Amino acid sequence: MRFRTKQNGKGARTMTKRARRRRSAKKQTNWTFIGGIVVGGVILFAGLIYLAFREPARLSLLGFCNNNPDNCIVIGDEDAEVAVVEVSDYGCSHCRDFNLETAPILEEQYVDTNQVKWVVVPFALQGQTGAFPTMPSTIAAMCANEQGAFADFHEALFELQSTPLFNTNEGFMQVATALDLDTEAFSSCLSDNPFTDRVLENITMAQQAGINSTPSFFIDGNLLAGNQPLSVFQQRLDSLLDS
Repeated sequence: MRFRTKQNGKGARTMTKRARRRRSAKKQTNWTFIGGIVVGGVILFAGLIYLAFREPARLSLLGFCNNNPDNCIVIGDEDAEVAVVEVSDYGCSHCRDFNLETAPILEEQYVDTNQVKWVVVPFALQGQTGAFPTMPSTIAAMCANEQGAFADFHEALFELQSTPLFNTNEGFMQVATALDLDTEAFSSCLSDNPFTDRVLENITMAQQAGINSTPSFFIDGNLLAGNQPLSVFQQRLDSLLDS
C-alpha cells in the first residue's frame, strides 16, 4: 500500500499523520528488536563467564570406589548404612596420629558394630620433584591386601614411620613375617609391582574430588580435612546414624 500524500504550499510532498505514525512505530519496533539482541548477548556472555570460572563439580570418591572396587579397600560391612572414605599418605605425620590414635576407637564403635564401612583409597602424595616418595609403602599395603591383611599392614606401616625401616623392602618383609603372610608371594608382589597404575588413578580421582592434603575424609559425601578430634567424627557419624 502506498502512503497518501498531500501538497503543501510550496509544492513539497508531505506524509499524512497516519504515515508518520506508522514510520514512528516501525522505528520503535526496530529499536526494541536491537535492544533485545543486546540484552540477550549480555546474558549469554555472562553465562559463559560463569561456566568458565565456576568451581568444577566434585567427583564422588565413594562412587568411584563403588565402580572400581579393585582400586579401593573396604573395611567392615559393605552394606553398612554409612560410609567413610579415607585418603592418607604413609609419610604423613597427621595421618599416622589419626590411624594410631583415633581410628582404632572409631573402628571399635562404628565399624565392628556394622554401622559404618571404612573405605580406604590407596594414595601417595606427590613430592616437589614430581615423584611419589611413599608409593612403595602404598604398593606394599595393596600386596598385603591380596592376602586379606590390609588393615593390620596399614596400621603397621604408620608404626614404622619414625624408624629406619620406614618405606623400605626390609621393613615391608618384617611386617609381612610378623603378620604370618606368605612371604614368598608377598615378595613377588613387591617385585612385580602390579598396582602402580591403580594408585596413580586413585591420586587423580582424589584430586578431582577436591582433596589437596592428607588425611582427608568424605563422610556421607561431605569433605572433612585433617586429623580432627575424635568428637568431630563421632558427632558426624552419630547424626547420620540417628537421622
